[in-house]
Amino acid sequence: MDRFVRLYIRGNCPLCDEAVALLRELPLEVQEVDVDKDVVLRQLFASHVPVVDFGNNVRLYWPFTREDVQIALQRVRDMASDELDTRRHCVARSRQTGMKVERMIHWFARHWLGFIACVLGVYAGLPMLGPILMAAGLTLPANLIYTLYRLFCHQFPSRSSFLFGHQICYCDRCLGIYTSLFFATLAFGLVRQHLRPLPWQIYPIFVIPMAIDALTQIIGLRYSSFELRVITGSLFGIGSAWLVLPYLEQGFRDVAAVLFQKLALS
Repeated sequence: MDRFVRLYIRGNCPLCDEAVALLRELPLEVQEVDVDKDVVLRQLFASHVPVVDFGNNVRLYWPFTREDVQIALQRVRDMASDELDTRRHCVARSRQTGMKVERMIHWFARHWLGFIACVLGVYAGLPMLGPILMAAGLTLPANLIYTLYRLFCHQFPSRSSFLFGHQICYCDRCLGIYTSLFFATLAFGLVRQHLRPLPWQIYPIFVIPMAIDALTQIIGLRYSSFELRVITGSLFGIGSAWLVLPYLEQGFRDVAAVLFQKLALS
């Protein structure tokens, strides 16, 4: 491609014929373009012909010598080499970034259970910290925790427990749900290699008691107790963990295996 040039010429132009001869002596493949046949080219080059275009915005205007042409050709080669090096560098950096991301995903696929346990532990434990901070007089961080959990729980005092004379940041049912999810996640870590997912047909057994207890209280048929709210919430949390965690374990195990082979080959 570096032996091909485009020469802008006009009819009845002796200088153009001289330029064509010079270029073909090098030798170069010359494409002659008559600027009078194109309005735009005529405006750009009519008063400058002959003009040789090497590509990459490298042009020579007459008069030019054999040495000028060789210098221009070398400039085009250097530009193409620099562009190729830049592309190789970008590809290498992109590959390195991709490998770093894959290593991060591989690490997470091997440690996902610990991450979820930490998140659940924080989420289940912060509501206990709120009343402790309030009792210690640290009202600002305590109020931040209460405000945060108000987004996820009604926080009715009549349906919540108290610690050191201050209300826990979520209701009794949420207390049962999230603490059971946390401890079920810890327990799953001990049996993750053997425990199969809970059949979805059995899952309603863990959900219906909570639904009945909550619904009958909402419509005013009865008033639930602390024990029922915690127990039904805990059943829901245990059943949900039993249903979901084994599927996550299998999925992340497959991801880790695939990435392990890919990273080993790399």
